[in-house]
Amino acid sequence: MAGLCAARVLSGFYGKVTVIDRDAYPAGAHERPGVPQSRHVHALLTRGRLELEGLFPGFEKNMLDRGAIEINFSRDFAALRPNGWALRRLDLMTTLFASRVLIEETIRELLRRTTNVELIERAEAVGFETTRGDSLRVTGVKVTPRDSGAPFTLTGDLIVDASGRSTKCPAWIEAMGLPKPAETVVDSHTGYASRWYNVNPERRPKDWWWKGVWIDPVAENFSSAGVVFPVEGNRMIVTMAGIGGHYPPSDEDEFTARLAELRSPIIAQEVALAEPISKVYSYRQMANRWRHYEKWNARLDGFVALGDSSCAFNPVYGQGMTSGALSALILGESLKSTDDRELPRKFFAAQARFQAEPWGLATGADFRIAGTEGKRPLVSRVLDPLLGRMFEVANDDPAIGDRIAEVINMIKPPSALFELSLLARIAKAWSRRLVKGRPAAASSDPMPPLVAAPVVGA
Repeated sequence: MAGLCAARVLSGFYGKVTVIDRDAYPAGAHERPGVPQSRHVHALLTRGRLELEGLFPGFEKNMLDRGAIEINFSRDFAALRPNGWALRRLDLMTTLFASRVLIEETIRELLRRTTNVELIERAEAVGFETTRGDSLRVTGVKVTPRDSGAPFTLTGDLIVDASGRSTKCPAWIEAMGLPKPAETVVDSHTGYASRWYNVNPERRPKDWWWKGVWIDPVAENFSSAGVVFPVEGNRMIVTMAGIGGHYPPSDEDEFTARLAELRSPIIAQEVALAEPISKVYSYRQMANRWRHYEKWNARLDGFVALGDSSCAFNPVYGQGMTSGALSALILGESLKSTDDRELPRKFFAAQARFQAEPWGLATGADFRIAGTEGKRPLVSRVLDPLLGRMFEVANDDPAIGDRIAEVINMIKPPSALFELSLLARIAKAWSRRLVKGRPAAASSDPMPPLVAAPVVGA
C-alpha cells in the first residue's frame, strides 16, 4: 500500500516510476503471498479514506460499487468496552469497511491509469547498485526475476524502500559498510487468529441491529479481544487477538470453542449462524518497530524508506495503511522544497515528526498490557492514567468520544486530547461518576442491548 501511494506521488516529479514486486498480481481482489496479514481485519481510518481519494480520484466510488460498506462505528457496532457496552449513538465520522485485497486491488487498478508508472511483477530486489563521488549514492536496484530471465539492474534517480516491516534494506546498508539505523521495539506479545464466513442475512434475528461486533479484553480475566468485521460480498472476518502472549488458537475447533469464552457470547452466536469459508489464519509479527532513519548518522544519497519499512505499528490499531499514504504525501512535500542531496535527511526528519504521533498512540496502548517489552518513555507513564480516565468516560459525554475518534482516525493530532476545554469535560464526567456511579447505559449484560430507542444524535 505504501509503495502504490509512493508511486502515485512520485509520478508527478519523475519521468518514469517503476514498482518492483515479488508477487504476481491476481486478477481481481484475491490474496497474494507477499501480504500474509491481508487475511486479517484491516481498518481504513477516516484520514486514510480521505487521502486515498485525493491520491486516486474515484477510489471511494469504486470501493462502494464493489461492495465496500460504510460504517458509522458508534452507531453500527456493538462495542463491549472494559466497563460495559458502549452507548449506541451517531458519531462524526464514517469509514469504509472492506477486505484488504479489495482496497489494494482498487488502488492498483487506479494507479495503472498513470501513464508513467510501470509495475514489474514476479521480480525480487536483491541489493543496491551504488556509486561513490563526494558521497555514497544508491543509483539502482539489482533485480532477479522469479520466473525465467537473467538478473538485471534498474537504475534511478531515487530509490524508495516500501517493502514493509520485513525489509532487507538495512542488511544491504550494513553490507556496504554503513551502520544500520538504530531501532526501537515495543512488543506486547499480541497475536491474531482469523477466519472468514459467509453471512446469511435471513438467519440473523431481526433485532440484531449491529453490523459488526467489537469486544475489548480485560486482562485480569479475559486475555482475548474479539471482532466481527463485515466486508464485501455478504462476508465477515472473525478475529481474535490475544494479548500478553496468550495467543488465540489456529485449530478450527479450538478457535470456535474459544469464541464462546469471550466476555460476550455474541460472536460465537454470529458464527453459529454463518458458513465458514476459510481455515483459521494466524499472525504474530505485531511488534511496534521504528527504524530511526531520522537519527541516522550515515549518509546515503538517492535512498529513502517509508511506511512500515521505516516505522511499523502493532496492526491491531489499524494505523498502517493510513500511515503509508501519509508518508508518501510527506515525500511529495519534501520533493517540492528540497534539493536532491538534502532530500533523504529532510524527508526522514519530516516523516519522523509525523510517525511520532501514531507511534505514541500504539505503544501507549501496548504499555497498558502487562508483560510488554520495550523502553517506556516517562511521558507515557505520566499521561497513561489520564488517558485511561478519558477512555473510561468517553461513553458518558459524546464530545469526549468524538474527540477520541478524531485522534484515532488521524483527523486531529494527539495533542487535541489535552485541550483545556476537553480536560474540563473529562473532569466533570469523572466527578459525576464518583458521585452517582457508572451510568446505566454501560450495561454489564454479556449480550448487546437490543435498543428500540432512537440512536443518540440521529
